[in-house]
Amino acid sequence: MTASEFNNDDVKGGSKVKVLILGNGVAGISVAKELRSQEAVHAQLGRAGDASGELEITVLARESYDYYSRIRLPEVFGGEYLAAELLALYKPSWYAEHRIGVSLASEAVAIDRAARRVMLAAGEELSYDILILALGAVPARPTVPGAFLSGVCTVREYDDAARLRSRALAHPESAAVIGGGLLGLEAARHLQLLGVRRVSVLEVAPRLLPRQLDEGGAVLLKRKLEAMGLVIVTGASLSAFEGRDRLEGLSYAAGGSERRLETATAVVSMGVRPRLGLAKAAGIATSRGILVDRSLRTSDPSIYALGDCAEFEGRVYGIIPAAMEQAPCCAAAILGDVSKPYGGTIPSNILKVAGLDLFSAGIVDRGDGMEELVLDLGEERYERYLLKDGLLVGAIVVGPKERARAAKAQMGSPVSRADLEPKD
Repeated sequence: MTASEFNNDDVKGGSKVKVLILGNGVAGISVAKELRSQEAVHAQLGRAGDASGELEITVLARESYDYYSRIRLPEVFGGEYLAAELLALYKPSWYAEHRIGVSLASEAVAIDRAARRVMLAAGEELSYDILILALGAVPARPTVPGAFLSGVCTVREYDDAARLRSRALAHPESAAVIGGGLLGLEAARHLQLLGVRRVSVLEVAPRLLPRQLDEGGAVLLKRKLEAMGLVIVTGASLSAFEGRDRLEGLSYAAGGSERRLETATAVVSMGVRPRLGLAKAAGIATSRGILVDRSLRTSDPSIYALGDCAEFEGRVYGIIPAAMEQAPCCAAAILGDVSKPYGGTIPSNILKVAGLDLFSAGIVDRGDGMEELVLDLGEERYERYLLKDGLLVGAIVVGPKERARAAKAQMGSPVSRADLEPKD
């Protein structure tokens, strides 16, 4: 079902098409913004059923805070942003200008698809014509003893980061981070900046940032982090968190031996799982995520899904670029425009870790039939490119941002070795 299908006498008489969005993260707010923007364009073009103001957009947020950047949560426990308002990406006037209603601390607990109603934890019920699920994800926890001891933390929301800050300040001797991905490394660095005297990072893969870097780039990064005083252990398999009522230490296997680390604080950064409970209970088709088509429509024609909770063609992306690319496609479909189908996202990250600028896009590990070009450019520069049939299918750049921007622009395009060699 699309908004244009509500172009009936009721709509012409002033009724609104009620669009209800569950989730005020990057996916939820981006699709709300796109709906307003594309709705205005449709109105200017005089398309039937697209009169300005036809959509009544309401966003329900589980948290008590306006939309903020989750990737900046390490800066909360690092001390840069101690108030949630400082992380907010839009001022209240922005929501008023775009006629987007947001209800904070309003958790949806059930969906009645037949009646097109959403039930909230507080007992209220809201009706919808079109429902958008931008439910996000929950942190993954290891299935080892002690995973829920006091002191074993995950960081997904602002309150998580605030609690971790308090914990680390109370126990500044040491902290462990389980997971050497982007958020894990950022957490480790900010714990160190907070004043924790010994911070260890345990990564089960043989290298740091295994989804973004190859061995060469990871070696450079590891060297940089160790020079800053972080303890980095790769190939580390967590065995257990130890303690009776609270965390006192953890054990792990690495290098063929069992080791123990004394600590009262551990941050689990092992990825996320799509938040599926609401969709499953409502009978919406799910697998690893909520199944969607090229319009981001679910198995229910009046319900759409995008962002970390959505699964497209067997893949749950779980990255911000995917949510940003899905939002305009979803909005277009809701407005009846079929010219912008979603076709998937090429994983791409422009990162800054421990002062190093990192760019990673496309394929990381070399496959059959691929040509590899590696440029070792000194202590803090490294570039590697993967080509297949003359097309750039993978790129890793550790170094100048202008080189990263050039690589991003060339992804998927025909390139030669000469095109990729630095001109300086």
